[in-house]
Amino acid sequence: MPRPPLPVGSWGKINLRAVKDGHWRARTRYRGDDGHTRQVEAWGRTRAGAEQAIRENLATRVERTGTTINSETRLEDLARFWLQTEVEGSDRASNTRKRYKEIVEKRIIPGIGGLLVREATVARLDAYVTSVAADSQSTANLCRSVLVGMFRLAVRHDARTSNPMREIRTIRSPAKDVRALTATEISELRRILYSDKKAARADLPAIVDVMLATGCRVGEALAIRWSDLDLGEGTVMLSGTIVRDDRLGLIRQDKTKGRKPRAMRLPPTIVTMLLARSIDGLPGGPLDLVFPTARLTPREVTTVNRQWRDFRGRHPQWEWVSSHVFRKSVGTEIERMQGIEAAAKVLGHASPQTTRKHYVATPDLGPDVSGILAGLVLPLDESAG
Repeated sequence: MPRPPLPVGSWGKINLRAVKDGHWRARTRYRGDDGHTRQVEAWGRTRAGAEQAIRENLATRVERTGTTINSETRLEDLARFWLQTEVEGSDRASNTRKRYKEIVEKRIIPGIGGLLVREATVARLDAYVTSVAADSQSTANLCRSVLVGMFRLAVRHDARTSNPMREIRTIRSPAKDVRALTATEISELRRILYSDKKAARADLPAIVDVMLATGCRVGEALAIRWSDLDLGEGTVMLSGTIVRDDRLGLIRQDKTKGRKPRAMRLPPTIVTMLLARSIDGLPGGPLDLVFPTARLTPREVTTVNRQWRDFRGRHPQWEWVSSHVFRKSVGTEIERMQGIEAAAKVLGHASPQTTRKHYVATPDLGPDVSGILAGLVLPLDESAG
């Protein structure tokens, strides 16, 4: 029987031999990434020196072939390699990179990091994702996304023949009723907001008004620059968001969550408010921001959310209203006036299904079909005839 070939990227027994001039020679067979087996040798003044030299030679050859990941790699090493090669330095949003890193360090590694790539069966991965979903379905979906990326990388390195995550059950979140503010509630909320001195000092009324006038997120409102505004035409370009980057700190990211900039026409009331701010000469700082801090730096989204929670604490009737409710209120109003497609475009959603599921409140009152059903409940004297 012929001798079976060495696995690609491996070598056979290292033979060590003393030569006449007092040196040692180390020699072995190595099978490269091209499938060919070659003789490899190295020299040293001592037996140990020759062995070390050939092992360093072989290690360099393995590194060049790129076989960093294999079926014996632990998932914690695969996860970190995925972060290093696929996430860090990618064009993903800063918050996405940060969240993926948190999922790897706090969920994947403690949960299944000790498994080898070949041990990560569909059954084991499904059980793991299901266990995470018992605590948090949103976290389970993030774990699923990270694992899909990890095993896609493993497949590219021939550590797996297919991606086992494709067979994992989808984690479906239960449908939640969308609650939005009515026009009457918005009017009352704004009246209280403008009369609240602490909220006014934090500039909350103006920020909330911009969110209600555009449907933008908090970070997008805080990222608006004076150069993004054309107050003569009454328009704004939503082209960025404020994020905290692990490497750079608090920055203005030059793209929104939906990636594409959105140009919007502003209501006259908001144009007037912004014109008044520009006439007052409020400084925008180095980034030319409309809503900078007192130090003319970008505002933290978490700080504005905390200030909003403080306002709700002073006015508990609005306890249910988060900053995201403003987007839902905008989406609901536009959907009822112009349809779901228009609402999706304003909110920057790629799919109207996302808008309908998460951002449009379903009216409690059904469609008016009283005229159709009137014939079923005619007065008795008419129905008898």
